[in-house]
Amino acid sequence: SDIKFMQTKVANSQQFVCTACGFNMIGFYPKRCRFCGTTPDNFISVEECSAKYRVQSLPVNDKVTQLKSIPQLGYEHAAYQINTGDAVVLIDCPSSFDTTVMPMDYILFTHNDFLGASNLYRQQFGAQIWIHKHDAAHPNSRYFTFDHCFETGFQLSGIEAVHIGGHSPGFTIYFFEDILFICDYVETCDERLIWNSYGNRFKTKIAGQQIAHVLEERKLKTVCDVSRAWEYKVWKANFDELIKEK
Repeated sequence: SDIKFMQTKVANSQQFVCTACGFNMIGFYPKRCRFCGTTPDNFISVEECSAKYRVQSLPVNDKVTQLKSIPQLGYEHAAYQINTGDAVVLIDCPSSFDTTVMPMDYILFTHNDFLGASNLYRQQFGAQIWIHKHDAAHPNSRYFTFDHCFETGFQLSGIEAVHIGGHSPGFTIYFFEDILFICDYVETCDERLIWNSYGNRFKTKIAGQQIAHVLEERKLKTVCDVSRAWEYKVWKANFDELIKEK
């Protein structure tokens, strides 16, 4: 980024949330949001955020629930809670800290753009936070704590992780049973899919071909993305059209 961030050191326990985008800033008060670049008049303390926003749970099926802040907190990414039977796992993390959320064992990140209030959920519930090592190395990740920085795909409690890269160096998609968790690798524009416009678009598109390959032969019913759950066959038809574009 061309933005140069000036920061005033504050107590490590202090934390601020950008209401323009939902990014959490730990232990310092910046002159600009580290993610979206907005000004401090859009920052609130994490305590103010918890008082104003709550995390709403919307069922996707009997094992998966979407979590997002209500009212909407900037362009926060939706997170998804999976009850695997032997663990409670979050794919990504809400930007607002809400102690009424079901305690989780793990928080697995797709990428580093929105790490939410993961540090606070880790502290509250003892959750382990996992992210790809390349995204853990991003400057915006430096104030967050990670318990495991993986380098390749893995299996955890019935969840399959596949490292893709592209939109971010460490971007990872997840599968659980017949559901794909893809976050914002692709976005919706006028009811069609487009490649995420942030980051290196060429790398995003090239790695998108890998996603298409990974999806071959899989029998899926649902896609959970940055904002909603899709019927897989509808999403896949749109994705196939995107892949064909030059």
